[in-house]
Amino acid sequence: MKITSILNYLDTIAPLDKCVQQDNIGLIIKGKENIARVAVCLDLTKEAAEYSILSKADLLITHHPVIYEPLYKIESDELIAVISNSIGVICLHTNYDTARLNDVLAQKCFISNTQEIFYENGISLGRTGITEKMSFYDYINKVKTNLDIDKVKITGKIPNKVSKVAVCTGSSGSFADSIKSLDADVFITGELKYDVIKSIAFKGPVIVELGHYESEECFIDDIASLLNEEFPSLDVLKFKKRISSYI
Repeated sequence: MKITSILNYLDTIAPLDKCVQQDNIGLIIKGKENIARVAVCLDLTKEAAEYSILSKADLLITHHPVIYEPLYKIESDELIAVISNSIGVICLHTNYDTARLNDVLAQKCFISNTQEIFYENGISLGRTGITEKMSFYDYINKVKTNLDIDKVKITGKIPNKVSKVAVCTGSSGSFADSIKSLDADVFITGELKYDVIKSIAFKGPVIVELGHYESEECFIDDIASLLNEEFPSLDVLKFKKRISSYI
């Protein structure tokens, strides 16, 4: 499989020109032209690089960009590892957030009739919709089970019943004012900085923080499923490793 075929396909499902300004996406590290095995992960960590090498992957697809700030020296063990093993790296970040990932998280949170919210640079980075009416704790327990999460962080006034829910993957601090004015019972996100959450606590929907990684882990299954369907001959591997846990 030619890497150009994979890139062209990914551009159709999550257009590379539909992203937040200066987001570093697309083919970040050039590797082999012919691809037989792909590994999908959220971040290029040391473990992800080692997994890709041991699995003999030709290409690594990550959600978070492996190079974001200007790079003046190559000192990262992860970058050195993938480059020295001729493993290409494609990153799909805010273009995937707007095209698919927030919809996938909404589905995982049992939200239907979704509408786009939280616009930045002309793209939507959040979703809102409705869910079956139930108690707050019953709803959150369903979400935790579906996302395989043991614990979540809750801030704000807990409603008796839940019927309207909004979501935003990853960190949603730049949308603080919009969160306060949401017409929703619950707002589910990955994380918020303390100063942000302090400024909006009890001024809008109850806020549920899943954890940054946990809110975006569904990227791995989603992109792997799409690649398997489009390229049956391609061997697609998934690397998952949460770096934090609540005890």
